[in-house]
Amino acid sequence: MRLSRSLAFAALFLLSLTTASVAGPGRITLPAEVTATGQVIRLGDIAVLEGPATAALGDLTLGPAPAAGESRTLEGARVLDALRRAGADLAAITYTIPPVIRVRRASQEVSEAAVRQILEGFLAEALGAGAADAELKSVELPGPIRIPAGPYTARVVPPADRPLLGRVRLGLEFTVEDRPVKSVWVTADIGVYGPVVVATRAVARGDTLAAADLTTERRDLSQTGRSVLTDTVDAAGRIARAPLVPYTPVRRDQLVLPADIHRGDVVLLVAERGRLRITAPGEAREDGTRGQQVHVLNRLSRKDLVGHVVDGSTVAVDF
Repeated sequence: MRLSRSLAFAALFLLSLTTASVAGPGRITLPAEVTATGQVIRLGDIAVLEGPATAALGDLTLGPAPAAGESRTLEGARVLDALRRAGADLAAITYTIPPVIRVRRASQEVSEAAVRQILEGFLAEALGAGAADAELKSVELPGPIRIPAGPYTARVVPPADRPLLGRVRLGLEFTVEDRPVKSVWVTADIGVYGPVVVATRAVARGDTLAAADLTTERRDLSQTGRSVLTDTVDAAGRIARAPLVPYTPVRRDQLVLPADIHRGDVVLLVAERGRLRITAPGEAREDGTRGQQVHVLNRLSRKDLVGHVVDGSTVAVDF
């Protein structure tokens, strides 16, 4: 009976010690694996602080946090040194601090859908009224995009030397809490739809195109090339330099203007310098259109010259 009473008394005594420890001036419990949420590691973010003696220690800075998705180690001895420098009364605080603490950064992954939404918003602003004719066909990411946890903004950096058409490499700059945190490159395939000129019939080389031979169709301009004509006015009356396939986009380099002068035509050669103007009869050595460089013969001196076509009967030459 006396033994049972002694055991009961001992158990009650141990229980009172545990209660006193919890209710003491303060306690710090720091796990071996923790997660930081901000740019710096604060004690209050990674440790459990209990009691009045630890109330002012929550903002104690222990060093910079690792980048999003990465980790770093923190020595327990350095944590104790930081507590001492902060004026903590370690004699009044019960603490559990491992020799080494692994600190990870709280992060989030920016999904492909989120990147697409960012790019679509950028295109709507950059293209203005033309955004209605644009389509973001695909987005290619360099890999998972991880940034620190929290609300973020993203800025799109377009290329300076090419239009937003076809496959375009775009920069993305992410900011969290007004601080730049990550920059990546993504590839966007941008389609812009608009009218292109097509021939409504098979056109042979040397044929002159009439307005009735042409129409426009709505096509993806990223698939047609930059030299494709978009207005039938730019094609009507021109001559095909090569056969044209029906309903295939017509390029500017496939057409030439009708010649204003032809080989063998008698033309007026004009040479001007200041107020001096000299004319002579000449002969065209080749076909040429207005503004084009051609070879001509001076019929008086029998010399071959080079000039530019002014109109159907005049060639300007230098002297």
